[in-house]
Amino acid sequence: ARAPHVRTHARECAHMRGESSMRPARRQGQAADGAGSSGFTRPVCMALWQGALRKPESWAAELREVARSAITQGAELLLTPELCLPGFHFFGSQGFAAEPAAVEAELCGIARELGLALCVGYAERRRPHRCASADSASGGGSGADDEGAAARDFWNTAVLVDGKGELRLRYRKHHLWGNEGNLGLTASDEDLQVVDLAFDGPAGPCTIRTSLLICYDVEYPEMVRILACEPHRAELVLVPTALPYTEPNAATKIVPARAMENRIFIAYCNYPCVQRVDGEYFCGHSCIAGPDAEFVAGPCGWEEEKLLLGNIGWTEHLRWLAEETPYLQDRRPDFYRSQGHCQEKC
Repeated sequence: ARAPHVRTHARECAHMRGESSMRPARRQGQAADGAGSSGFTRPVCMALWQGALRKPESWAAELREVARSAITQGAELLLTPELCLPGFHFFGSQGFAAEPAAVEAELCGIARELGLALCVGYAERRRPHRCASADSASGGGSGADDEGAAARDFWNTAVLVDGKGELRLRYRKHHLWGNEGNLGLTASDEDLQVVDLAFDGPAGPCTIRTSLLICYDVEYPEMVRILACEPHRAELVLVPTALPYTEPNAATKIVPARAMENRIFIAYCNYPCVQRVDGEYFCGHSCIAGPDAEFVAGPCGWEEEKLLLGNIGWTEHLRWLAEETPYLQDRRPDFYRSQGHCQEKC
């Protein structure tokens, strides 16, 4: 019964020794997809919080406790669900009154205090929160109307802060799903970005080319491919999500496929399926997928409220796979354009 596995392993070993005739040798200096000479030189421990705030007004204290727990378990990076602040289960009915500058300053403070990188989703108000009486006194006229519009005007945002407390990346969701527009969320048209996220742990320094997407964004192959290709060359994509009970396959099928077809790591963090969080609307299944489409960690169960820990890093096996089937190098962009697919880089 084990013969097929044995034959597969033997074939892999032969290929790794250079005995395969199917895959021609790479040109000298040509790196495999995602496994080139970057600063991603050691494993990094990540924590995904499949959980939700209990009281939006105490978000800083609750998040700090989660971050402390992640640190004690060896994590160097913590990822939260989409709109973690204040939580989707509170945002729809209450909005989020906190000013973006204050939110981001607090997140930077938590990261600096604990020496932990953070990727946190929050509802970012798009314009200052002003009181109606002040608008009227200044001759603004329809102050109450303006205040009401401002209260419904948000970006769906995630920020990445490094372990020194520096804000490295602010990402705003591009693809809105379902009722999000009616909740006052606006889709972004900003360019995608990637940053070098540095870690200084006991195992030594490490730098990972890192980017962010939010929920529905990762279900569009173009988004991840743009990030993985030159000039971005992302190695890790962090995805806060609020995946509903109807679509667990987005976590178990799409996320691993995106990781494999781009030879990168993808971390995907969702809310648990529990009564207090929108009446069991979300489906859990937080996970980390690797360049071989295997789960590095997770997926979590539906109702689990927990920190999911996983180590991401290149192994000899993953490097061999990336060289054996280098999806990014073998693309044919000129042909795709000839068929009406006009993305220049992808």
